[in-house]
Amino acid sequence: MRKFTVLMVLLFSAAVLCFAGGGGDKGGQAGGAGNRASDTIEWWDHFMPIAPLHQQIWDAYTAQTGIKVNYTQYDPAKQSEALLLAFRSNQSPDVFSMTFPQNTVPSMQKEGWFSPMALELKDLPDYVTVNLFEGFTVFGGKVYSFPTMNVLNHNVATWYHKKPVADAGYRTMPQSFAEIRDLAKKVTQQSGGKMYGVVLPISFTTRMNDSIKDWANASGGAREVDWKTGEYQFASPAYFEVFEFLTGLKDDGSVHPVSVNLDMRAARERWAAGEAAILFDGSWNVGVVKSNFPAILDQMGVAEPARKNDRIPYTVYRMPPGGTFFISSNSGNVQAATDILKELTSDEYYIQLANRMDQPPLKLSAVKQADVHSTYVEVIDIFGRTMGFEPHPILKNPDTAQVYAEMREVHPNPAEILQGYYSGAIKDWKAELVKYNDAMTRERDRAIKKIQDQGVKVSIDDWKFPNWQYGMNYTSDKY
Repeated sequence: MRKFTVLMVLLFSAAVLCFAGGGGDKGGQAGGAGNRASDTIEWWDHFMPIAPLHQQIWDAYTAQTGIKVNYTQYDPAKQSEALLLAFRSNQSPDVFSMTFPQNTVPSMQKEGWFSPMALELKDLPDYVTVNLFEGFTVFGGKVYSFPTMNVLNHNVATWYHKKPVADAGYRTMPQSFAEIRDLAKKVTQQSGGKMYGVVLPISFTTRMNDSIKDWANASGGAREVDWKTGEYQFASPAYFEVFEFLTGLKDDGSVHPVSVNLDMRAARERWAAGEAAILFDGSWNVGVVKSNFPAILDQMGVAEPARKNDRIPYTVYRMPPGGTFFISSNSGNVQAATDILKELTSDEYYIQLANRMDQPPLKLSAVKQADVHSTYVEVIDIFGRTMGFEPHPILKNPDTAQVYAEMREVHPNPAEILQGYYSGAIKDWKAELVKYNDAMTRERDRAIKKIQDQGVKVSIDDWKFPNWQYGMNYTSDKY
């Protein structure tokens, strides 16, 4: 976090120098000052797997207009570095994917990085506009970008081998913490240790941290913050219930013993090899299975996320989506760039994205028209029925981005606490969660005060949303 803060200071300093020299358009008008249209669109992104799909769109556009797309593919970190240099020298690409953290987008827009698209909200279909938020993709009523992938997906769908579940006496995959523990114990015991109930990527703490938040959400709790009060919830009943489930699986002897050393790829490989009955993963699991482990494709099933009580409605939340691609303020080809980007809202494009069986396309209904496995249709249906957007302080007060940038990481976080329990280094996980919750509260308070001392108007009230209720979808009209 702190390293990125320094990077952004340099980034914005460079941007200001560029725009002060007349090379850009801080007012955000299409086609920055002094730029001329050309017959080539410069396009940078980090989406190598779907580059062939984009190439088809570019080739068709070139055939119609004569305007070519010159494509450069980067990994995310390298692209961010390249963009810094490009903006400093006023040689930025016409179109680029967003590789900087989403929380920085409002500041980047304020500094004049982007051109608005050459269209209005009414020019986009409803399934796009419902995913647009003032402060992330819309500024002053002008559309600057839109997401192409659907952020309403999570990492904790329950993937399972059908036979051991049936052999344990379950006609369908259970979904409550208690029943999954029972199933996992039976699988482990009945196999004589040849197959464990569950395998977890314990060493992949970034992923496990997100998963813990998702399980807490599915159990009726907050991911991090109670948006009604603004208070952190890492020591809430929902978090304790998730930890009782995960530590209980270990105490039962139902978790594959190598889990403490596994990342997600290795955990999936163990599961696919039949060493565990259950894997918690995202929608992309079926795409990986089809490519790498096709023999088990029709032997597996998918179910809703594990949760404390599977008999009551639940919602798993995501922050409002940001844009996938932005048009540079230095571009002289805003209209052409907009025309190409609009092609990324077509049914055909979404169907082709769905065919990859990875992160779902923005238009979820395209999945049913795609050539995909039945479990992919099922898991996308789960997401569509049980997920929504939660509030975000930056969309209420953009200056809270400075608080997020100032905040230092606190360790051990929940996933690291769980890892410590699995390794034997931590015994009292509940006490550690309480410590973490208190430390996060102190750190945010410290960051808020420091930003306030700089004359910026921010407060803890920016994290409070009086109209918030668990179960609602906090769309742009709720702010």
